[in-house]
Amino acid sequence: MAKQGKDYDRWVKAAETGRTDNPLKVPYDVAVREAVAAAAFVEKYWEPDGDRPGLKRVKSRLPASTSEELLSIVHAVQEAQTRLLLIIDPAVTDVGERARFVVDELESALEFLLDDDVDEPADAQLARIKEFHAQDGQRSSALSQALRDYAGLAESLKDRLVEADEEFDVRLIAEARKLAEDLQRRALETAPEAGASAAAATIRNQMLHLLVDRVAAVRKTAAHVFRRHPEIVREVTSAYERRRRVAARREKARKAAEVGQANGKPAAAPAAPSTSTGGQPS
Repeated sequence: MAKQGKDYDRWVKAAETGRTDNPLKVPYDVAVREAVAAAAFVEKYWEPDGDRPGLKRVKSRLPASTSEELLSIVHAVQEAQTRLLLIIDPAVTDVGERARFVVDELESALEFLLDDDVDEPADAQLARIKEFHAQDGQRSSALSQALRDYAGLAESLKDRLVEADEEFDVRLIAEARKLAEDLQRRALETAPEAGASAAAATIRNQMLHLLVDRVAAVRKTAAHVFRRHPEIVREVTSAYERRRRVAARREKARKAAEVGQANGKPAAAPAAPSTSTGGQPS
């Protein structure tokens, strides 16, 4: 925490003149992980290697300090987020980490079970749950609902989950429900002071703008420097956004197939995946 506090002090002044809206288009945890990955990307590809160029060639636009600064901003954002949650949602600071772990474990187990090329109602149910919670923040209300939703689906598939993965811990289902109740109860007991929470949210959002802008700069620079190496560019793009686009295309195709069947038309064959490498992944 001491390190995060120093980073917070380092960037709070730089951030205070920035925008105060929340800039995130992905969940908070995803944004933090992707920023850390972007910092590692800069360090990994800074120097050229044989025919492969390095980011060093554009150091006037993307300085060598980018990796260290980006990690420092991540720590500052985490400190700002903690300060905000301590005011508006202290329950999350106590049990939020465990709650997110349980959600991730249940989601992973369900995805593994249902990724079997067999279309069944549970597939659509899981897709709806994931879509509904895709933009959840770290608030206890969102975590509480996610815990309930994943626990409900996991309970209905409990025997199959164990059959698919003998190491699956069925106790997670009961724990998810208990955590959901605890988060909801404690959230009702919290009455944050409006002025303090607004100020903390403003600082957190300003820090997030620093984070988002730095990550965007790394991605834009990578797209230019490694334009002939799309596999490298892909390393620094958002895997979350790619998965979301794929899921959206699948859902669109599913709905189109349902409409076609309702109108008495045969379902269209799925389009072949593109093999073009001309465009850069986003």
